[in-house]
Formats: sequence, structure tokens, C-alpha cells
Amino acid sequence: MAPNPYLLPIFILSIAVLLYSIIKLKINPFLVLPAVGLLTGLASGLPLEKVTKLLADGFGQTLGSIGIVVGLGIILGNVLAHSGATEQIAKLFLRNVGIKNATLAIAITGYLVCIPVFLNAAFIVFMPLLRDLARTTKIPLVKLVVALIIAGFATHCLVIPTPGPLAVMGTLNLNVGSFLGWSLLIAVPPAIIGLIAANYFGKQPFMQIVETEQVNSAPAENQAVPSGGLSLFVLLFPILLILVGSLMAEFLPKENSFRSVMAFIGDKNVAMLIGVAVAAIALKPYCRKTFDELVSEGGANAGLLVLIVGAGGSFGAIINGSGIAGSLVNVLSSLNLSYLWLGFLLTAILRAAQGSATVAAVTASSILGPMLLSSGDNPVMVGLAICCGSMCFSFPNDSGFWVISRFSGLTVPQMLRAWTLTSTVSGFLGFACTLLLDWIL
Repeated sequence: MAPNPYLLPIFILSIAVLLYSIIKLKINPFLVLPAVGLLTGLASGLPLEKVTKLLADGFGQTLGSIGIVVGLGIILGNVLAHSGATEQIAKLFLRNVGIKNATLAIAITGYLVCIPVFLNAAFIVFMPLLRDLARTTKIPLVKLVVALIIAGFATHCLVIPTPGPLAVMGTLNLNVGSFLGWSLLIAVPPAIIGLIAANYFGKQPFMQIVETEQVNSAPAENQAVPSGGLSLFVLLFPILLILVGSLMAEFLPKENSFRSVMAFIGDKNVAMLIGVAVAAIALKPYCRKTFDELVSEGGANAGLLVLIVGAGGSFGAIINGSGIAGSLVNVLSSLNLSYLWLGFLLTAILRAAQGSATVAAVTASSILGPMLLSSGDNPVMVGLAICCGSMCFSFPNDSGFWVISRFSGLTVPQMLRAWTLTSTVSGFLGFACTLLLDWIL
């Protein structure tokens, strides 16, 4: 059967309809992604039964690889926030680096806390602390805000267990330990850019934040809080399990019986489940709510997000099954464009158009995944490139844009400078570091 000559125009039209529906019509991505996927499959000439099968298979395969970890990651973040552990981590770094280096302490806090905790949630939790710190140290509030959000956004977009990186890892079938280790490294230069931008904006009079009415989220005076050391241990414990377990399983001889044990412990689902159990036990005395309530809240928060991620997998599966992926391969061959560049640019464009870093990463990885099987590119590096692309071009169609603006007091013009421009530069720097790493390896 001859290939459909209209596959690429159909693909371009499907992306345009997808973006128009999400941005202009304000339809939830969970509904738009499978609906546009169905229309794309039908327009490309797929049999009806194959379209519905691809829709279900794409959803199931995507959630099968990341669904458990997304839910557990959100529950862990909920426990950390409600116990006061996130604030204690910030205070720990402040004590160790000194008030003069408060901006560095806040950046380190954002980098670590936003590994399991969503940036929006972490930012809301930390905002009262940043205001108090700005008043007591006379450090411009905008300086602290930029340091926190850029460093936090770097790990939010690059490091599991947040949904974007998880979807990329699952769709591209990446080694967990390798992807986690390199993503932690690649996230450092963007965080440094955040520090540089924070120092710059802190000196600009037009970037000073006008104080607004605050919501006090600090713990009550009689409420016990965990120590900074315990808080940091609970935060990093599942990440360390994944790293150590994966590395031991990689380097131990296959005949070593301890290898299978370490591979089991290093599994992302097992490590996160153990991490949540440790958090529940260690932080129980400090939580204002019962663990069951925190789990219920986390599950409710994870529900729609998990559905959107699965829907992105459905859309990608239909794109691949329709033959569009093969057509893209032919175009790429003529342009001599590597999959690293394609992954980065495609994700960045999708992010700019529809606003969500997670949806952009899920869609791009679902489209590129099958193409990587026949390429010579390193899948881990392509995954990192996709994650770096999701950092770029956050405009007012991004919900995070308004969360940061509302709770910090930054105006839209200030946000375009402090958030949009800085995060985009950080994404490009992360991609440059990924290209360098790919060349070295």
C-alpha cells in the first residue's frame, strides 16, 4: 500500500487543532488529546478498529510505566509540605551557608524540594518564608523569588518523579539510574543561571516587588516541626534508593544473588513506595492532618494529571501508528537534523503554544519514541533534550505563570523578564550541556 502523501499536513493540522482547542477554547487537555488523536487516525486512513486499539494501548502503556510513581510522588510532596519539612530544609541551608548567602540557600532548597514536590505547590509553601527573609535581611524579594523558581523549575522539568520526566523516561524506555543521574547533573547549570538572573534582577529598580496582602501559612507556635536533617533525609531517601539500587544492579555480576535484590529496591515504584512509607513514619508526629487525609488529597491532585499524561500517550500512539512518525523520519533525513535537536525544538514549540511543560514533554516523547529504535542517537540524551525543551517559553497560557505572579506580586511585564526569559535561557543552556555530554559520551 502506497504511503499517504498527506500525512505531514494532517500532522500539522492536528497539532494546530490541539493547540487551538486547549488555548482558545479552554478545553481540558484530557479531552482534547484523545479526541484530536481519533480524528488524526481517521484522517490518515487507519481502520476504525485500529484507531480505537491505538488509543487504548497508548493510554495504558504510558500509565503502566509512570502512573504509580506520579501518585506516590504527589503524596510524598503532600506529606513534606503539611509537616513543615519543606520550610525546615530551607532553614537548614540558611544556617549552613549563612544569611549573606541566603539566595544560594534558597536556590539549593528549590533544586532539592522540587524533585518530588510540584513547583507551584513548593512556591506557595515557601512564599511567606521568602517575604520574612527579605524583610529581615533586606535582600530584594525578587532576588529570592527568581533563585527559588528557576532552580526548582530545573529539577521539576528534568528529574523524576515529576510527571514530565517520568513520561519521557517511560515512553523512551530509558534506564532509570542513568536517566536520573544525568538529569540531576544537567539541572545544575540552569539553576546557576537562576542565581545569576536573581542577582541581576535584584539590582534593577523596575523589578522590585510591591508588597501585597499575605496569607500566613506558617505552622502554629505550639506545633512541632521536624529537624532540617530529618526533613532532608526524607526528601532524598527514595532518590538515593533509585540511584544506589540501579548502580549496584548495573555493576554487580549477573550471577551475584545480591544483584536482583538491589535491582528490586532500585525499581522506581518500589523506591517511591518505600520513600512514602518512611515519610509517613518519620513525619507523622509533625503532620496537621492524618496520613489517610494526606493520601486522599494527593490522590485527588494526581487524578487529572495522570489522566492527561495517559491521554498524551494515546495521542502519541496514534501519531506513530498512522505512519506520521515514518514521514517525519524521512523529513529529518533530508534536513540532517538529529533527534536531540528535534526533541528539544518540538517540545519547546509545544510548550510555547499550549503552556503545559508536562503535556509538551509527553507529546514530544510519544511522537519520537518509536523513531529512536532505528536511530543511532543515545535515548537518554534525547530524553534530556526533550526535558530541557519543556523549560522554555512559559507565557501567560501557562498556569504556573499566574501562580508565581499572584503569590509573589510580580506584574506581567516583570514575569516575562524574571520567569519567561530566565527559564527559557536556562532551558537552552541545559540543552547545550546535553549536546556537550552526548558528544563526550
